[in-house]
Amino acid sequence: MKTIRTLAAVLLFITGVLHIISVLLAQLNRDTLIALVFGVAYLIIAAFLLRAGKAVLWFAAIVPLVGLLLAVVGMLANPTLLGAIFIAIDVVVSVCAFYLIGKGRQAILSAHN
Repeated sequence: MKTIRTLAAVLLFITGVLHIISVLLAQLNRDTLIALVFGVAYLIIAAFLLRAGKAVLWFAAIVPLVGLLLAVVGMLANPTLLGAIFIAIDVVVSVCAFYLIGKGRQAILSAHN
């Protein structure tokens, strides 16, 4: 399970950096500010994922889902390779986080039996 957690953290770190770089290369507007917020949030979540803790898994599951929704809407208006990369990473990170949440609950239930 540590490997899955590390994978999610690394992917969040990569996408966080990519979001910030994309902001630096574009004109500042509403969309780039949203990208900046997500980039910073992804970096913070990635850092916390490297520590033990269950609460951060919910952030790692839900925040990328919101980013996924925004990326899909953005791709409908202006499809880009970077947008597709963001979507793919958001899907993988959310799946990893939900998997870890499920495994944690399974362990709790097994301990009670």
